[in-house]
Amino acid sequence: MDRLCSRVPVVLVVAAMLAAPVALSAGLKVRAEQDKAFDFRGLTTWAWHPDGAGDVRMAVTADDNPAAMKERFEPVILEAVQKEMAGRGLTIADAPAAPQLYVNYYVLISTNQSRQTMGQFLPTVPEWGIPPFSYGATQSLKVFEEGSLVLDVTSAKTRLLIWRGMAVAELQRKSAPQDRDTRLRAAIAEVVKKFPKTS
Repeated sequence: MDRLCSRVPVVLVVAAMLAAPVALSAGLKVRAEQDKAFDFRGLTTWAWHPDGAGDVRMAVTADDNPAAMKERFEPVILEAVQKEMAGRGLTIADAPAAPQLYVNYYVLISTNQSRQTMGQFLPTVPEWGIPPFSYGATQSLKVFEEGSLVLDVTSAKTRLLIWRGMAVAELQRKSAPQDRDTRLRAAIAEVVKKFPKTS
């Protein structure tokens, strides 16, 4: 990532866990990118972005209620992020001290799909005498809810985005509230774990 967006606030998109009766599945995918020109050494303090800690955005049904999701899960997110950032040697700046980094979360929940077609894993011209398949016919189709957890960190001095971590997972609608909270904390831990060392 040569240069990240200059106006994106520090973002922790904790989408996967925020649907009301939803929990993360085991298939959590995590990745991160950083501004290679930025020196992360010596960073010790951070704070939630002045414009707000985060937001929840949903695109599933007409009855989506992002405000209710935010109210339910934001306390879990704030606590988990603070804990994991401390584990990376970063503490919340005490006012009036200015932080070195800003953090802000977003939760994104939407739908996705996967499909398989007959013969899709065979080469175009089989050479084993196997009769050719009629390509293009969908043999299986799965539509599912998907959540994305994105953690963006910006420099408080320049307001430039310097690091982004993301977790994506299929959501499940069968789990107890405490299980959802546990999976949410685990996803945050996996994302923050990829933040560069500062010492």
